[in-house]
Amino acid sequence: MSTYQVVLIDKPRDWTPHSSDDLPLEVGIARGELGEFPQLFAALRGAVEFNERSRSENDAQWAVVVEKGSVGKIWQGMRICTPLEYKIAAIWWPMGWEPDSPLDVPRCVCRSQGSIQEEVMTYRRAIAAMEALNRQAMDGVGNMWYVILAVEHEPISRTITYDPAGLQTSVEIRRIHVVQPVGSAGYGDCSHCPARAMDCAWMTKSLDRDGSLCP
Repeated sequence: MSTYQVVLIDKPRDWTPHSSDDLPLEVGIARGELGEFPQLFAALRGAVEFNERSRSENDAQWAVVVEKGSVGKIWQGMRICTPLEYKIAAIWWPMGWEPDSPLDVPRCVCRSQGSIQEEVMTYRRAIAAMEALNRQAMDGVGNMWYVILAVEHEPISRTITYDPAGLQTSVEIRRIHVVQPVGSAGYGDCSHCPARAMDCAWMTKSLDRDGSLCP
C-alpha cells in the first residue's frame, strides 16, 4: 500500500503558483518533511494548508506530496504526486442505486465503464461539470453516472518500445483516485441494490475518497 509524504522545497524567487498544490519548473532538492500519510488526500490537505500559509506570509518554502520508495523522474526514490489533474469519468449507473445528490459517488465504483474525458480541469471546474452531468442524468433516463478522477503527477511506470519502422511508442501508467466531493450527500441509497446483503465497506475503504481542501 502506498505511503504519501509531504516534503518541503525552496520556493523559486518570482514564481507565482497557479494553485495551492502547484509545482515549480525548477524543483531543487527536498529540504525537509512535514509528515507521512496513508492516503493521498490526507497528504494533500497538509501540503495545501502549508502552501496557503506560505503564499499569505510570503514564506521561502513550498510543500509537495511524494510517494517515497517509488521511481521518480526528478528525485531518485521519490515520486512527485502533485499537482493533481482532474478528469471526469463515466461509469454505469449501479443497478438499484439511487443518488441523493448529483455529487454522490456510489460505494461500488471500482473502474470506469464508460469514457474518460481527456480534458484536464481544475478541481472547481470538475465539481461543476460532475454536478451538471449528473443532474441531467437524474432528470432523464440515462444509464451513466459521472465521477471525478484525480490523476497523480508522475507516472508509477513508463515503457518505451520501438518497432522495425523506427516508430517509438511510450506508455505511462499513472495512479488515479476517485474523489468524493465536498458538499455531496454521501454514497447514495443502496437499499434497492440486488447485492445489498453483501458488505461493501471494503470497497469504500479501498478508494481514497476525500476532496476536502483540494485546490
